[in-house]
Amino acid sequence: MAKNISIIIIEDDKDMAEIFAEWAKSADISVLATGHNGKVAVELFEKHRPQIVVCDLMMPDYDGFYAMDNIRKIDSNAKFLILTADITDATKKKLDQMKAISLMYKPYDLDDVISEIKKLVSEPVAA
Repeated sequence: MAKNISIIIIEDDKDMAEIFAEWAKSADISVLATGHNGKVAVELFEKHRPQIVVCDLMMPDYDGFYAMDNIRKIDSNAKFLILTADITDATKKKLDQMKAISLMYKPYDLDDVISEIKKLVSEPVAA
């Protein structure tokens, strides 16, 4: 079941982050923190060490790529669920080069996101 799954949510749309946090909590997922840019994501990861980082890609100042690069320096096995509206080939290519990433495009169904988090937690970390 979903117990003991811990996540942080990084989303520059504060309303969306709040809605998603409530939805995750209702699915028995522990939301350790929410943040609104990639720099905060790194700080929250270091502090909380969640199992999954649920992260938007396109954010002002520090984006999701910044978060992934820097979180991987802390924990090379960190798992990410990237939620983005950016479907360009350049973005897809860059994401393909980073391991242990699940990708969902906006708009997404919150139930699908919860299912993906549960799936990611149960997957072994890529070597």
